[in-house]
Amino acid sequence: MLYQRRDDWVDNLDAAGDKNLEGFEDLAARLQIQADLSDAFTVRVVGQIRDFDGTARLFRANAFARGSNKLIGLGGPTTEFKRDQVRADGLNFQSLRNYNLGMTAEYDAGPVTITSVTSYWNGNLYSRGDIDGGFGNAFAPTMGPGFIPFSAQSQDNVPSLDQFTQELRFASNNTGGLGYQFGLFYLNEKLDIESFDFGTPTATTPAAIATQRQDSTAWGLFGSLSYEFENGVKLQGGVRYNDDQRKMVAARPVDTRPGFLGFGGPVPVVTTEVGDNVLTWDLAASYPLSDDVNLFARVAKGYRAPSIQARLAFGRTPSVAQSETTMSYEAGLKSTLADGKLRFNLTGFYFSTDDLQLTAVGGASNFTTLLNAAKVDGYGFEAELEAKPVQGLSLTAGLSYNHNEIKDPAAFVAGCGAPCTVTSPQRVGSPGIYSINGNQLPQSPRWIANWTAGYAAPVGDGEVYLFTDWAYRSKVQFFLYDSVEFSDEKMLEGGLRIGYRTDKFDIAAYARNITNDVSAVSGIDFNNLTAMVNEPRVFGVEASIKF
Repeated sequence: MLYQRRDDWVDNLDAAGDKNLEGFEDLAARLQIQADLSDAFTVRVVGQIRDFDGTARLFRANAFARGSNKLIGLGGPTTEFKRDQVRADGLNFQSLRNYNLGMTAEYDAGPVTITSVTSYWNGNLYSRGDIDGGFGNAFAPTMGPGFIPFSAQSQDNVPSLDQFTQELRFASNNTGGLGYQFGLFYLNEKLDIESFDFGTPTATTPAAIATQRQDSTAWGLFGSLSYEFENGVKLQGGVRYNDDQRKMVAARPVDTRPGFLGFGGPVPVVTTEVGDNVLTWDLAASYPLSDDVNLFARVAKGYRAPSIQARLAFGRTPSVAQSETTMSYEAGLKSTLADGKLRFNLTGFYFSTDDLQLTAVGGASNFTTLLNAAKVDGYGFEAELEAKPVQGLSLTAGLSYNHNEIKDPAAFVAGCGAPCTVTSPQRVGSPGIYSINGNQLPQSPRWIANWTAGYAAPVGDGEVYLFTDWAYRSKVQFFLYDSVEFSDEKMLEGGLRIGYRTDKFDIAAYARNITNDVSAVSGIDFNNLTAMVNEPRVFGVEASIKF
């Protein structure tokens, strides 16, 4: 069982009282029962539940200085940004409930093990936010922070999500020579979505209501063979047949917004269906260079089923992204050195994706649109190091580089409706429409690094320990087009934990984001220079008990 609670810590200066946003209560429980019905037959049943209540993602109006990605205060470019203050006039809440029941059954039939994995999920979500992130607007001054062209407040609900999956597989039990695995997979999902747009910040009756119902089914047949030679060389190859079908029924039955806003009134029921079937595969090899060093390589063809976007609260026509396929290549080494005190892994990779599915969000029309980029290529490396130089001390470090590039001269998206500075080239004769050819994918930093250090000393029946962890990422763009404002140069966050633990319990004091790094992590681009930021520095005490 897990229970987490956080007090509200953000003060909305335009609401009564103080510290009235960003708190939450989160309760989760998990129960697992295992029954060994015989020496050969085992059944595990798992049940999970989660209940969350809090505030929705907090949007901050005009938090970027125009012509810069620097975060600014509520008083304008010359004032200090304060993460614990906002000025907003809309409602904000979020609640989530989900439930899961799963069963895994394994039967050892001698040369083969038969495994069945069954899972059922049900959930619902209700979330409303003040999307413009400020108060007032150009039609109802006073307004701020900065210029708010119009108020924007919306709510998205998932009244019901039902998902059932079933997998059945047969795997050989031998540890050397020829091995095999084959089986089948089935998924059935039913998803209901409601989208509300409100005419005023505190209205409870929507001015527009959009509905979606998506039914998805997928099944697959898979199999693989492997062979391990006496010298340790292992070869493996597998294939999978995928069949995906999806149907979306969407409408906007209610729209009482003024006609001059350009939404065009209600939208009748629109039905969109997509589907595909694709054969995917992979080949892999590993070679023990020595007792301490293994080399490996893998090539694979991957696939993503077609998708539908039909949130018609603002647009009138669903968009579709066709299937994408990826060829990926990787090779590297895994090593254990210095009598097990040092581990080092290194992997290089390259991928090429045809018809990559992309999502263009916001823009001047505030409509989410799916599109396919003709090709996206990428390459990079990942390195991992783990060291235990002396008893009780453990060190880890990771470093990765990821270069990717959209390669599609015909791919264009709408730029921001906010007054941002777009640096992507504009399409000739189409103001506000920009090329994304040559861009790095959004939210995709070139460099990521992480490192940890921990030390533990025996005390009584347990140990006192000290642990710190750090994570860094380089610059990211938030949208498919590149802009000066909707980006962040870097983020570095660290944590510290001091505690005492035994086999039965663990009690510790901790701190997160101990340097109080302030970084933008995303934005809203259709109204003003709205930002979303990372979590603040947090101190706390945590206790856990094993039963």
